[in-house]
Amino acid sequence: MKYMLIHAVDESRLDDLPPQVETELEAWAEEMVGRGIELDGARLHPTSEATTVRAVGGEVQVTDGPFAETKEQIAGYDVIDCPDLDTAIAVASAHPTLHVGAIEVRAFDEGMSDPEVPRLPADGRRRYLMLVCADMRRAMAEDAAAGAVQAASPDLWDPPDPEQPDGPDEPDEPDDITRWIADAGPRRVYGWPLQLPNRAVTVRRVDGSVVTTDGPFAETKEQVGGFDLLECRDLDDAIAVAAGHPVADGGVLELRPLWS
Repeated sequence: MKYMLIHAVDESRLDDLPPQVETELEAWAEEMVGRGIELDGARLHPTSEATTVRAVGGEVQVTDGPFAETKEQIAGYDVIDCPDLDTAIAVASAHPTLHVGAIEVRAFDEGMSDPEVPRLPADGRRRYLMLVCADMRRAMAEDAAAGAVQAASPDLWDPPDPEQPDGPDEPDEPDDITRWIADAGPRRVYGWPLQLPNRAVTVRRVDGSVVTTDGPFAETKEQVGGFDLLECRDLDDAIAVAAGHPVADGGVLELRPLWS
């Protein structure tokens, strides 16, 4: 099972990082790569370099700053492969981000293949993390209600059969995401949707002890629903890619450059 570790920190506390944090980070990465757990990851430039993109009614709106004004902001990410959630939480619990922030552990939807990310971007290209964000409160409420019904009456729970078609066969046509991926071409390295935020677990360190809570690191109207790693000529090129994403109309895309 693949999980995203969303590193969230109060940027004003970055000066509080202990001097040994770089050594701890190198040791964590070396261990996780060696164990075949770490598949991809990077540190992001600060929120002062964030750009949000919306496409309301076909009109592209670009603003500076992150998608949500919260005390803690996303500062980096890791994509890991673990046998279960408990193992993913243990991996997050050992990361030095917990000195000054939290790590949200979110499972990816099923079907994601191992990302293939060259060590360096192509000449003249820069990498951006594109966070795909939307208001998922209704979907989370429906998911929670379905979970309550399943827990209360497991013998009566009858989930949809994925092998049963919903209706008569229709000719296969590319959906909006498939068309967007084709339009993005080599500018999109990879990406995948995440499970709903109410299924997240957030890891913190409180008084020296690791504490976990259910749910995302911040309660905001819009939540991260997935991401794509882009490799573009410049920010304008990345904005053009983001503006064509289906979620841009109704949601918001946050672009953040990666540290080299």
